[in-house]
Amino acid sequence: MEPQQNEFSRGWTVLLACFIGIGVSLVSLVYYSGGIWVKPWQEAFGWSRAEIGLGQGLGTLAIVLGAPFAGWLIDRFGLKRTATLSLLLYGVCLFIFSKMEGSLWSFYLLSILVAFVALPSTPLGFTRAVNAWFEKNKGLALGISLTSTGLGAFFIPKYLTPYVAEQGWQAGYTILSLIVLIATPFVWFLLKEQPPSSQLGKSANGAIVKSGFTLKTAAKTPTFWKVGVVFFLISVAVIGLIPSFIPLLQDAGLTAAQAGGYAAILGLSVMLGRLATGFLIDRYFAPYVIALVFAFVASGCLALAFGGIQFALWAAIALGLAIGAEVDLIGYFTARYFGLKNYGSIYGAMYSIFSFGAIISPGIAGFIWDKTGNYNLALVIGAILVLVAVIVGLFLPKFPDFTEE
Repeated sequence: MEPQQNEFSRGWTVLLACFIGIGVSLVSLVYYSGGIWVKPWQEAFGWSRAEIGLGQGLGTLAIVLGAPFAGWLIDRFGLKRTATLSLLLYGVCLFIFSKMEGSLWSFYLLSILVAFVALPSTPLGFTRAVNAWFEKNKGLALGISLTSTGLGAFFIPKYLTPYVAEQGWQAGYTILSLIVLIATPFVWFLLKEQPPSSQLGKSANGAIVKSGFTLKTAAKTPTFWKVGVVFFLISVAVIGLIPSFIPLLQDAGLTAAQAGGYAAILGLSVMLGRLATGFLIDRYFAPYVIALVFAFVASGCLALAFGGIQFALWAAIALGLAIGAEVDLIGYFTARYFGLKNYGSIYGAMYSIFSFGAIISPGIAGFIWDKTGNYNLALVIGAILVLVAVIVGLFLPKFPDFTEE
């Protein structure tokens, strides 16, 4: 095996390409801007928060249905071509969003379309390249590549929230579209899917890239479903709370700028969560890391629910850590438990399970607000589900050694 430090010296351009691609992807730009549009759409079109949450849920349904297919496309045609085309189509769809005129059906159809075309340029694809190029530092490399979503979580609420308040939500979507289209050429020129064959043959990582389960075989194992249950529960618990966070703070009396400031802290916590989690899972058994991180997440949700706005900082840090840990752990567990030979298909299936929880989560949060006028019950339910996920995760087995195949 090559020295650890050489993994970064040989793979830094790939890491940069994945950092950029993930940073402008659906799970960054669209997800962390979701809360910005709630009040403008309510005022402009008269939509309820449940109706807006349903649109977000339908977009996630497209992810559930499309993720295995997107993974197959990447396995079949390669990450570079598939992800680049995906970014181009995704950028165009964001621009089309800015032309909406108030039809709920147009909103729902666009939400489905943008999710479907953007799938291959999410972590579903880019984490495959990171897993192929890094072995000893796999967790840290995944964490670094995914910290770009933290930058999105920091800058988007902090600057886009007041910008949209002044210039309108249409201008906000135009900005997002330009960001994606400008980033696409950098991804194309920097991305390489795996080390050269000569390097693969000399390293243990070569065995890992060439071996692993098929999706059919993986789905027959209890481990596959245990991992799926963990991330399904986390998804239901947390996904709906992130776009609800800015409206929650504004409902408590904060201005758009103040709410954006707390959301920016959440973004910084996302970056911290990705790096810290990645560093720890390279050194300690990952399910134990999950238990530590998500116990803190549950405490933040309960503090905000029962203590009120004075615990907004605690909750922002906790929710950021949750988002900072979840997606890279899905990629890490997929590679460690099932190998890389059919990584795209298996990750796609696992991401579908995770995303299935995200379908119902925003709608539940919006429904709770419509019925109670606050998000307290959503926070309590989220804390309970996270703790159940922690318990299930503690029963996961040791990682297999694919270098022995």
